[in-house]
Amino acid sequence: MNIVHQSILKEAPAYSRFLRVDEIDTLFELITKMPHVHHKIIGKTIQDETLKMLEIGTGDHTALIIGVPHSDEPLGSLVVTYFARWLATHPEVNTLGWRWLFIPILERYGMRLNEGWFNFPESLAAFAKSTFREPTEDQYEWTFPIQYKEYEWTKSRPETLAIKNVLQQEKPNLLCGLHHSGFSNAYYYFSSDFPQAYPILQKFVKQLRIPLSDTAPDVPFGKMLSPGFYQMYGLKDYLDYYQKKDPRVLTSIRRGACSDEWYQNEIGGFSFNCEVPMYLSPMLQDKTPLQKSFKTVLQERNTRKKSRLEYSIKLLNRLKPYAEFADQILYDAAQKHIINAQASLDHEQRIITFTDERVATNAEVFENEVLSDLFDLFFLGQLWRVTDSICIKGVSLKICHLMEAVDIELKGLAKSIQDRGSFYQLPLQTSVKMQLGSILIIADLLKTAE
Repeated sequence: MNIVHQSILKEAPAYSRFLRVDEIDTLFELITKMPHVHHKIIGKTIQDETLKMLEIGTGDHTALIIGVPHSDEPLGSLVVTYFARWLATHPEVNTLGWRWLFIPILERYGMRLNEGWFNFPESLAAFAKSTFREPTEDQYEWTFPIQYKEYEWTKSRPETLAIKNVLQQEKPNLLCGLHHSGFSNAYYYFSSDFPQAYPILQKFVKQLRIPLSDTAPDVPFGKMLSPGFYQMYGLKDYLDYYQKKDPRVLTSIRRGACSDEWYQNEIGGFSFNCEVPMYLSPMLQDKTPLQKSFKTVLQERNTRKKSRLEYSIKLLNRLKPYAEFADQILYDAAQKHIINAQASLDHEQRIITFTDERVATNAEVFENEVLSDLFDLFFLGQLWRVTDSICIKGVSLKICHLMEAVDIELKGLAKSIQDRGSFYQLPLQTSVKMQLGSILIIADLLKTAE
């Protein structure tokens, strides 16, 4: 990493919390008033809010950096506003030879629904009760148009269409959606094999004292390019995997292509995600084998998730007579999440039959017990929010009592996870450095590779 890159990272603010949408908007407006910074409206959100994009530099290479591609992943808004301001106030570096396009926030409304945990509440229960994520079929990231074999998706969100138009007009050499994970080790997704980048990024991440994941955390068909680095996947990979492993799932898929998939198919260039976590646990590093089969671990996980899904379905059925009083976005999202969870659970049960009988490691047990329970916890938190949105209308005391019962269930699960997880928070400044440093390293390698 050169001296300029080191200077950029050294000056990264020591954030104590994530910034709210209105705070990021204020920073954005201040940056637009700086010399040699341009901005334009690129579209509207699904709630009819204006989407804006910054443009800095006139280099031969163009990079599009997208902040907050998922509602519950706000880190990118810090990265974008800090980096854009740094470039605007350091004209001597000539924007590092690149033309930078920045979108600070894409999922604006959903990000607001997550602002309750931006101060990092002390308990996982409080975290879960203020977290929101759209169902897959309602996300910007998974609603790009695609036609593949017999499958077709055309229901793109306004945010998706806005980015699609930007990609078509600008044809960037580099695309980076600033995703980040919650409780896993860090990992990267690359659109193609990039051997020159691996040792440099591995050294950089090690200096930040962030462990890289040696398994694909998101999908069962993940392809490792190098430890901690995985092949970017998309809808086509899902369709091919299910066609081979479990064709029954194909009838329940409701999503389009992801942004990187569409970009690669239509534009080309290089794209990557740097999935830096918010929390880490030493348990993920424990590869000690246990006297327990991996197949048994998966079966126990499936049984737990089935029980919790049944609880969630019963809860939502009890709320159904009061649905008109609920926050409709939260209520509709909960319904879709349950449908998707049922399809996923059924698939997992069928796949377990074909799992090899082998010994599980401590890390694998942790992933399939504690991390799996975390997913259930956050969904339970969303159901609590639906119940709360009805209770505060004062239409039924029964619903308020139900909300209290859900709260007890949620707090019990949260305490169990925290006790077993030994999680600790990664400083926000470190997270910003990892994402921004990765952008700088990759941009420099791409520029010099030509």
